[in-house]
Amino acid sequence: MRTSLAREGVRGACCLIKTTDASHHLTEVANGDVITACNLAPYRACILYGYKHIINKDFQQAHEECCQAIIYLQKGLAHLGITTNLKQRDIPTRARCFVNSLASQAELQQARKKHKIASQLVFILGMHRSGTSAITGMLAQAGFTAPTDQIEANIVNAKGFWESVSINKLNEDFLQQMESHWSSSLPLPAGWRESIRTREWRSSLIKIISKTFGGAELPTIKDPRFCELILGLEPWLESRLIDTSFIIPVRNPIEVCNSLLQAQGTELETALRLWIKSIFMSELATRGYRRKFISFDALLENPDNALEECINLVRPIEDPEGKEVFAKYTKSHRNDSLSEATSFIDKGLKRQQALIADDALTAINKSRIIKLPAIAEKAYNAILTNLADDREMSRLLDELRPCAPDILG
Repeated sequence: MRTSLAREGVRGACCLIKTTDASHHLTEVANGDVITACNLAPYRACILYGYKHIINKDFQQAHEECCQAIIYLQKGLAHLGITTNLKQRDIPTRARCFVNSLASQAELQQARKKHKIASQLVFILGMHRSGTSAITGMLAQAGFTAPTDQIEANIVNAKGFWESVSINKLNEDFLQQMESHWSSSLPLPAGWRESIRTREWRSSLIKIISKTFGGAELPTIKDPRFCELILGLEPWLESRLIDTSFIIPVRNPIEVCNSLLQAQGTELETALRLWIKSIFMSELATRGYRRKFISFDALLENPDNALEECINLVRPIEDPEGKEVFAKYTKSHRNDSLSEATSFIDKGLKRQQALIADDALTAINKSRIIKLPAIAEKAYNAILTNLADDREMSRLLDELRPCAPDILG
């Protein structure tokens, strides 16, 4: 398992303590320094014992072992002249975070070994009313795996939501435990990602994914709540136990607001805050991972190209197991099947205009936040003009982030 445990370096040790230097691997350094090697030997032993206790669900004992591991690691680094900012009183908290992360990785590893979860997961991120259902439905028609317990179609989404009832409820209950809701634009509590509660949420999510997708190939997971909650899956993503792809539809924020107003009566200011939060959080959480932003307008105008981009995104480059999965997928889904999939996209899905009604504009001008439309427009343009340049997109969004501190934290 390629976790921070196995990487055995200053870089990997950052999961335990925030070092100031991540340029050398601990093993390489230990091989060249006897004293350092002696200091790191008990560190490695404590980590291994801690992992054993995690497997046995003895989290208290695992926590104690990890506390000792951090102490030994600090000694080894100190001999190398590397100081850390971690205080003695903060060691238990850092160890608890590490135990929660490693426990989730261990559970994921067991699920993979038993083939309860596929080697590849596809997440559809994006704000409500941004085309997430359309893309997920198209992918399902193309052979990607949809959940078995889908939310029923209704007048809001006549072609279906392509969302799991169980995952939806789990995420909503999890947000409620943190005194939040999908419609809240406020940041989640500090430290939520490393908490025991989040570890338990990840554990429940493994069970639900296993049940609703049954280990099938290319499971496609869609829930707008993941725009923020995907940060809580960082232990999964770092483990490399699964190959994860992120498809992120993006739609003009004013169109989204008008659609939300019509579908659910959401006020303009609330909708704008949600759009800003969803876009910024999903972009930040997926940096460095395989992802693709897809314009809602481009999806409607050229669904064939959008589908091709999605397929190319999930096509593995190096992972042998992933290549085998994708080979099976392409063999069973010929061009005629893909053509049927793109016919799922209906240009009539776009029924809103990018115009703010006069009464709504008047209301937002009277509010405390009058720059929301401008922030949303700049973010939208930053994404559309840099669909092929992730680095520039991230840079521009980082420049905008301080403009909405109450939304983005």
